[in-house]
Amino acid sequence: MRKRLLIAATLALTAISLPAWGGDWAFPAAKQPGWSANTTVALKMGVMVPDAAVGSGLAGGFELALDDPLLQLPYGKIRDQFSYNRFDHGGLMLQTLEFNPHYMIPVIDNLWVGAGPGVGWVFTDSNSGPSPDMATLQLGASAYYTAGQLMLGLESRYQWTGDERVGNASSADNWLTMLKIGYAY
Repeated sequence: MRKRLLIAATLALTAISLPAWGGDWAFPAAKQPGWSANTTVALKMGVMVPDAAVGSGLAGGFELALDDPLLQLPYGKIRDQFSYNRFDHGGLMLQTLEFNPHYMIPVIDNLWVGAGPGVGWVFTDSNSGPSPDMATLQLGASAYYTAGQLMLGLESRYQWTGDERVGNASSADNWLTMLKIGYAY
């Protein structure tokens, strides 16, 4: 099931990124005329659903996001999202540090949607067994809207944490879906 999900997501990401392959690319983007980081800082709240038997629960965190300073695409942009997330439910605590670069395209003025992979680290703490910390991989989708200096967003991603046992669960793999509200610089 996970392999099919990964293949389907990879094909979808490839399809939406095709417009970026034509036209002029720029490197480094930060040196290009008119480039702006479009930095946002946001608080996040949502639901995490770990593969563990503890069930779903509230998760919270914060995010710093900016347009990628290295690569400028002919259409759309790469949005670098750095985040911290925390989940504590049923004797299992997961804290993640993540870097998720998403290929974003404009839908209407100030509304961007996109998807992409990510890497990170998860700190685990379980009341019922081992609590290893480990590297992670993510695949997710996000959208954000800015109105002046107000930023509203939504993201959902799946995180693979490896084969290490956490508590009574076989892994700390999880789904995370969050709403974001923040400040756009």
